[in-house]
Amino acid sequence: MLCQYTRDHDKRATAENLLKKLRELSENDCRELICDIQRNYHLPWKARTVGEMVAVARQESGARKLEGHDIMALERFDPEVTHMIVFDVLSGESPVGDKGHRMRLFLTEAGYEKALENQGKAFIQILNHAKVVQGHLQYDRPDGYL
Repeated sequence: MLCQYTRDHDKRATAENLLKKLRELSENDCRELICDIQRNYHLPWKARTVGEMVAVARQESGARKLEGHDIMALERFDPEVTHMIVFDVLSGESPVGDKGHRMRLFLTEAGYEKALENQGKAFIQILNHAKVVQGHLQYDRPDGYL
């Protein structure tokens, strides 16, 4: 991709070499590489945005990144969205996520009812819930953290 957009021979060669190596990786190896980069990457400047500060705090705490919606996802601010859940995917039959993933989703009332049904079927286990009011989270538990 980058190869098409740069005239710098060295950058092009580096990008092509990197892409060649990435194509040889299995899906699991590629996923592991991405997680390692997310864990060890450091911004070359001090965090300036809320998103950057959250990413730095997550990295420093050692907390794993959740699949699904990011904490500052635009879905959070949709007027139809009334719930946020964090859950573990327990079954390969789950309609969302892969077994073993921990996920965050912002949901409408209907979506939350569906999540409760999936928990009843042991497809997922809801770990944390918050009501969403105009983008603000009101956690059921006072700590608001897993």
